Amino acid sequence: MDANTQKALESLHRRKVNSSIAIAADLANDNLNSICRLALAWISDGNVHGISYFIKPREGPVQAHNLTEAMLADSKPFDVVWDEDIAFLLKDAVLSAYRSERLFPAIKASYEASGRELPLKDVYIRDLKFLASTYMPNLANDSLTSILHRMKIPVDMDNALSRAMACICGLNWLENLYPISSYGIPLSAILAGALQGQPEEVVETREEREAREEKEAKYAKLTYYTKMLFLPFVIFCLFITIYYVHRYGEAEQTNVNFSRYSASGVPELSDEEKEAQQEKNRLPSNSGRYLMMRGTYVIPDETTIPTFLKASHDRDMETIRSLVRSDKILVFAKPTRIQITGDKDKNGFVPVQILEGDYANRTGFASDDMISK
Repeated sequence: MDANTQKALESLHRRKVNSSIAIAADLANDNLNSICRLALAWISDGNVHGISYFIKPREGPVQAHNLTEAMLADSKPFDVVWDEDIAFLLKDAVLSAYRSERLFPAIKASYEASGRELPLKDVYIRDLKFLASTYMPNLANDSLTSILHRMKIPVDMDNALSRAMACICGLNWLENLYPISSYGIPLSAILAGALQGQPEEVVETREEREAREEKEAKYAKLTYYTKMLFLPFVIFCLFITIYYVHRYGEAEQTNVNFSRYSASGVPELSDEEKEAQQEKNRLPSNSGRYLMMRGTYVIPDETTIPTFLKASHDRDMETIRSLVRSDKILVFAKPTRIQITGDKDKNGFVPVQILEGDYANRTGFASDDMISK
């Protein structure tokens, strides 16, 4: 292991709590089990770090960009690289990726080509495409190049490491603007098809990208002067906005995003899998004080839970906002301590009492995956 690789791996352990590790892969050919390069990226000490591994595919020719069979000749198969080099890096990690519904089936197929089952279980995925589509609705399309172009993040689409590093930068860009740090979809739900049916990626060719960038550059100077002419108007609007935000700040609590609830509403597990997962994640009753982060929620009335789960599954945001406005869902505006008062029921919610803040001493039910253990 060279010094740069060692330094990068050391930085992995210094990343912030609950920050994620981005993962990307290159396929050698059209076979799902032909991953020939896997890359990881993360942010630590204010910098982006990454590492990639060459992998010898078990099936088919090597047709990936910038890779040849000679370059991979001395590489190990996917399952060996995963077991020896990658698995311990991802222990207890939250992962992020672009188009998880394509990447993780390929990881699963490439590992299980060895005849063994993929050992990666019980992890949560933050999908950049899903989050960008949720928080950036005016995108021309949800391709990776379009998302990163809006964020002004450079990327080499032919290199898995570059895509992984761009993905983690894009996720960090969203986290700095929106409360998504507790978002995550279980890997089991993704492999079961929770993100299937999302709009197909619109692939932008190099020629199309260059034409678009040339067109944007043509009008960049005109746009600059236009903005300068409207600067006094913008300043006036800024003062009005500050006043409005100050007066109506509490209305922020009604701005509920579907991504907050996708992890509770989407997974399609069998009854046995649900029971096993719930038993594993069971929180002890009356076991002390816990913390719920900003943007998490408590449902005061147990009878509201089925209505809420159906609305989140159907992405019925009007129903969810109505529940929030009528205090049938209590959304925390800041980290809040709670007390668990009993065992969780079959829907994955636990009875709690709120200990502080605007809802102090109120009781209700909280999704156990939003309670900091």
